[in-house]
Amino acid sequence: MPSNTAASMFGGAGGRGSRASVASLEGLRNVLRNETERDAAPATPAAAAPAPAAPAAPADDKQTLRGLNGRLSDYLDRVRQLEKENGDLEKQIDDILAKRKTPEVRDWDEVEKPLDNLKQKIKDITKDNAKLLLQIDNTKLANDDFKKKLDDEKKAQKELKKDLKDLKKTAEESKQNRMETQKEMELVKEELARLEQEHKEEVDVLREKIKDSEVTVEMESQNSNLAEIVDKIRSQYDNLAKKNLKDTEDWYQNKFENIKVVEAQNNEVLNSGKSELKELHKQAQSLDIKGQGLNSKIHSLEEALRSTKVENDQRLSPLNQRILNLQAQLKEVREQVERHVENNKDLVCVKMKLEAEINNYQRLMQDMTADNESSEFSIEDALDSDQQKPEDKVPKQQ
Repeated sequence: MPSNTAASMFGGAGGRGSRASVASLEGLRNVLRNETERDAAPATPAAAAPAPAAPAAPADDKQTLRGLNGRLSDYLDRVRQLEKENGDLEKQIDDILAKRKTPEVRDWDEVEKPLDNLKQKIKDITKDNAKLLLQIDNTKLANDDFKKKLDDEKKAQKELKKDLKDLKKTAEESKQNRMETQKEMELVKEELARLEQEHKEEVDVLREKIKDSEVTVEMESQNSNLAEIVDKIRSQYDNLAKKNLKDTEDWYQNKFENIKVVEAQNNEVLNSGKSELKELHKQAQSLDIKGQGLNSKIHSLEEALRSTKVENDQRLSPLNQRILNLQAQLKEVREQVERHVENNKDLVCVKMKLEAEINNYQRLMQDMTADNESSEFSIEDALDSDQQKPEDKVPKQQ
């Protein structure tokens, strides 16, 4: 039998009928003492066992045997306790494996219900946020359109102001032309009056000269009529004066008519300029009013955009905080699950080690019971034989 094999022991307590292998006694002691060193001293045959030196040796062996039996019973109790603990561990491991195989026992649905509700809320808020962003984009586009329209209206207003300025300039020029024309008309009237006065004076002078003049006419013919000649000359002068007066009146009349036409045209242009100026003033006022309305609308839209952003931030901040808390809780749950898994792995390792130790112990016990009975002897018989030897020697000495 190898030296590292534990000793086998069977029989009643107290050493009655108990047998042990002398060669494996040291190994049995090492096993019962839970010594780390398994290798024992080489076994010696039964014949080489030293004989007891004193009669007290059998009692010591019995005491040792009783102690060994007690320690063996304690060891067996410890084994039964370990088997019980092993059974409990196996039960726990089976429960854990059963829970792993049946994840519905964990009731993840109940755990995920608040998460699903939060996810749905997040989706709804995301949709609302998307709608708000779409409205904001539409508002920005409308704002840009209004700004473009406002810029166009401002450009048109500038053009109208420029045209208005040109019209004012044209009106001033027309007014100046009118004043110049009126001055020319006055000058022409004065010139006409002066010419009429000069003509009248010339006529008067001529009449005076005619009255004062003495005409000496030598008549070759006795039938000449002086009065008729004078009347004829007078009529010629009168006709000439009338003709000159008529020509002058016609010239001035044409001049006055042309001046009136030009004045009418200037008045018409001035009136049209005034009406156009009024219309431009109205358009400028309407554009100013429209621009003010667009500016107020832009300001209101920008204020609505800012308030919407603030409201969204206020609505999303608690949800984001709750999401962070749930993520932290989920992380903690995962860590707990991982710790449970590690603990289960440790329990499985302990179970496997215990099973290996139990199998090793059972194998050792089977090896010990299967030893050849020829290498064993009855400790009780050995003790009895040791007691009989002194009794035989005593009568011989007598």
